[in-house]
Amino acid sequence: FVLVGHKCDLVAERAVSAEEAGRMAATLGMAFVETSARSNLNVELAFQMLAGGIQRAMGGQGGLAPHRGCGGIRLIPSQSRCRTRARREPRERCQC
Repeated sequence: FVLVGHKCDLVAERAVSAEEAGRMAATLGMAFVETSARSNLNVELAFQMLAGGIQRAMGGQGGLAPHRGCGGIRLIPSQSRCRTRARREPRERCQC
């Protein structure tokens, strides 16, 4: 498990401090990371942390096994790069 604090760029609207969230995550035995999609802060890191934990669990340490016909999970380095859009270039819809 990974506890993810999102929208950390909205400091004035913060309801929980990073320290409090970190303590809670530690108490629950999980990792903690703060993210901001707007500033692209730690978004990929959060997914890597979660995927890495799943990968370790499936590697025999946690006793998880993939479903029949499934090759499990692999971490593949990101090929995506952020680009700045031109001043009048329309925003693209998310392709997620």
